[in-house]
Amino acid sequence: MPHWSIIQLDGTLGVHAPAWDALNRRQFQANPMLDSRFVEGLLRHFGDGSVRLCVLETDKGPQAMCLLRPKGLGIWTTFLPAQAQIGPVLISDARQVRPLIRQLPGLVGQIDFLCHDPAFGAVALPASSDHSTQEHALTMSIRLDGDFETYWAKRSKQLQKNIRRYERRLDEDGQSARVVCISDSDAIGAAVDRYATLESKGWKGLEGTAIGSDNVQGRFYGEVLRGFCSSGGATVYELWIGERLAASRLTIASATMLVILKTTYDEVFDKYAPGRLLLRGVVEQAFKLLPGGVIEFYTDANPDQLSWATDQRWIEHVSVYRNDLAATLIPIANALRKSIVPVPDPLAEHGAGRRVEVLYHPSQFPADLHKLFALAERDDFQCGAAWYSNLTDAVFADHAGVRFYVLRQGEQAIAVLPVQIVQHRQGKQVESLSNYYTALYAPALAPGLKARDLVPLIRAVLSAHAPVASLRFAPMDPRSQAYRLLFGGLREAGLAPFAFFCFVNWHLAAFDDWAGYLASRHGSLRNTIKRMGKKFAHDGGTLELIQGGDALDRGIGAYEQVYARSWKKPEPYPAFVPGLARTCAASGWLRLGVAWIDGKPVAAQIWIVSNGRASIYKLAYDEDYKSYAPGTLLTALLMQHVMEEDQVLEVDYLIGNDPYKQAWMNRRRERWGIVAYNSKTLSGALGMCQEALARPLKLIIAKLRGLFGRTDDKPRESAIML
Repeated sequence: MPHWSIIQLDGTLGVHAPAWDALNRRQFQANPMLDSRFVEGLLRHFGDGSVRLCVLETDKGPQAMCLLRPKGLGIWTTFLPAQAQIGPVLISDARQVRPLIRQLPGLVGQIDFLCHDPAFGAVALPASSDHSTQEHALTMSIRLDGDFETYWAKRSKQLQKNIRRYERRLDEDGQSARVVCISDSDAIGAAVDRYATLESKGWKGLEGTAIGSDNVQGRFYGEVLRGFCSSGGATVYELWIGERLAASRLTIASATMLVILKTTYDEVFDKYAPGRLLLRGVVEQAFKLLPGGVIEFYTDANPDQLSWATDQRWIEHVSVYRNDLAATLIPIANALRKSIVPVPDPLAEHGAGRRVEVLYHPSQFPADLHKLFALAERDDFQCGAAWYSNLTDAVFADHAGVRFYVLRQGEQAIAVLPVQIVQHRQGKQVESLSNYYTALYAPALAPGLKARDLVPLIRAVLSAHAPVASLRFAPMDPRSQAYRLLFGGLREAGLAPFAFFCFVNWHLAAFDDWAGYLASRHGSLRNTIKRMGKKFAHDGGTLELIQGGDALDRGIGAYEQVYARSWKKPEPYPAFVPGLARTCAASGWLRLGVAWIDGKPVAAQIWIVSNGRASIYKLAYDEDYKSYAPGTLLTALLMQHVMEEDQVLEVDYLIGNDPYKQAWMNRRRERWGIVAYNSKTLSGALGMCQEALARPLKLIIAKLRGLFGRTDDKPRESAIML
């Protein structure tokens, strides 16, 4: 029977090192940063005696291993000195974690797996509610497939141009550059010393964080590289300009993976970008030495670095809880604690060159904002400037609280938060610029942003409209990057964020052809389309698809006529849907279907097709013609068109769990929202306390209902994420 053993270490892995390496080779691609030689160096130089080796023992040997230490009351965490970019955790099956929590000494409610690399292990079940995840760093890698020339030809034109410019500067200045690779055990120590001398001359030396031959960092890296020399896995790459060392990189490697540990350069040679020139040499050499392998950078990559990458992924902090109740109570307690701790000014601490400005209407957007919204629009048409322009004009024209908060890095917009300021009885609330017309909301974000980057926006909103009791953003895709960053940004700003369910969203992973799709539907739907199609045509019915042009006004008029005779309530903002139709037609997105009988519109549907997705936005039919099933016939027409003509990848029914939507779609997902309370206001504190009390109570009630065989189909709100 598998069981976890908790072993007190005496400073090293000791006799467990061979088993650790065997597991790393078997399940984790012999990742050099998980190699015992690297881990032993961490333990020897940065361990404090509190580290435990956890081993999942089976009759076939260890199946999982990790290094943990106690963090506080009921919490354990990964042993993670600053020199380790990923945690020393060898767990490939998340089902192994909960038994580990129960085996650790004391009553443990939580394990924090810091710097977890999802490409090398799994510590949390994707569909489970027993964990929370926070993105930590966007790392990158280069797959060494093919040859260097092919790889380099696929890099951006700007990157290639920059490298040619630096090489040209060297030639113009009469300088020669060469790359030297040091991997011999007798020479590696001197190379590390040269690296330390070079790093000490730069900003790290001024801050006291540079490695040196006489400090613990220098001793650690020297020991690790000498250890890897035994297998030929240690290399120091150096760029020399003339007779002077200009840049250096420390690396360790297995048979298929090169990991770049550290890099530095001489700032005297700034105009030649020696770090980039050396990186080009390292990559070129790696294609020769590790064909089919990979270079892992384990860094928090910026856009410039990402231009070198073939792949990127997030390194995560993952908190796994003892059970669902702990997953609810512990994060709430942490959020309550954090909400009363003073939060430093993010612009003063991390925001050099950053500022926040506010705009009031999309007509004020400069070119860089339109570019940023165009990027967001690729995810969904409701995230673009055209959507907000129509929404603001048709719905919020008389609303004095519409704001677009813009975060700039220098002169470049990197984030926009569209909001509305609303006064409730409980206090002033900031809400997403959305309403019942909105099926998906998200801020516009530049690539590579972190949660902490959004703090200046949130703080600016709070300051401009104080006192703000709460902030509410909905509906959002809980799996999206925007959702995770906004949630994390609210938490980083000192607020207490909670997730809440909005609605079910049915969608279709589109088929290649209409015939194949129709054959997969229920027989009753196929029979309705066939039978009613004949009846409709026999009685003079026709179907029309309008995408714009001269027929646009006629199509909008037909839609409005049908809507007025349908079962639906009158539109509270009658200008919105016509404005949306015209906006979409101008972009080539509109698919407006109309069913006619004897020249009279009896059904109408508005679909929006953009970026590979067809969204079924509005539909209505005249109840006097219900017997023809004109809505079903129109849906069939439009479905066939978007599959065969538009060749979309997805059809989205947007809002609602209606049975008729399930008949057409094949996948279900949910839209969620975020509410964050400001405990510095009375209303915010009361709202936070209500959430903190109500959510565990709901969980307990759900557990009791389950014990008595009763189920609740409604999804429960999730707990706060760390």
